[in-house]
Amino acid sequence: MNRLGFYQDHIEQKLSPSQVATLQILLYLISVYKTVQISKLTSLFPLPIQSESKRKHIQKFLTLKELSLPIFWFPLVRIMVEKVFSLTSELILIIDRIQWQNTNILMISVAWKKRALPIYWKILDHKGASNLIEQQAVIRPVLRLLKRYKIIITADREFHSIFLSHWLKKSQKNQVYFVLRQRKSTSIKRGKKYC
Repeated sequence: MNRLGFYQDHIEQKLSPSQVATLQILLYLISVYKTVQISKLTSLFPLPIQSESKRKHIQKFLTLKELSLPIFWFPLVRIMVEKVFSLTSELILIIDRIQWQNTNILMISVAWKKRALPIYWKILDHKGASNLIEQQAVIRPVLRLLKRYKIIITADREFHSIFLSHWLKKSQKNQVYFVLRQRKSTSIKRGKKYC
């Protein structure tokens, strides 16, 4: 698979030529100057316009609906998964929350060759652990995207909720299984309501 051509074709289908140029410039600036701060990117952006206009241009570009995860990223993920995994493969999905500086990110990734390819993420508007509704909001679109595959979801102790387990178990009609790490003090009893 020609990866560069694959990405270029996808990007050119989703974005206009001027948007492609903006994306290329931003990716270049981010990789060379190692920054994602809009104020710094604005000062480096090579457009012959006022600084405030550059900032607005970058912000407008970054909020394009064409760059949303379901529209821009999901088709890429679907194609990559189809190229790498057969329909009989078990996909191992990893759900985790990352506190990166002041940003709290809930993310779900697919495991592949000792790496994790991010599929979907949500920036949480609070510090600390995620709740069941936020976890379902990140998992649900990925289950729809990968519904043709047998899925195993793995997660650490933050995702130990019996309610998440019950919700995932109801998803087993889509071949969804899960391994959720439990706290040492957790006792599990087989019962009619959940297990």
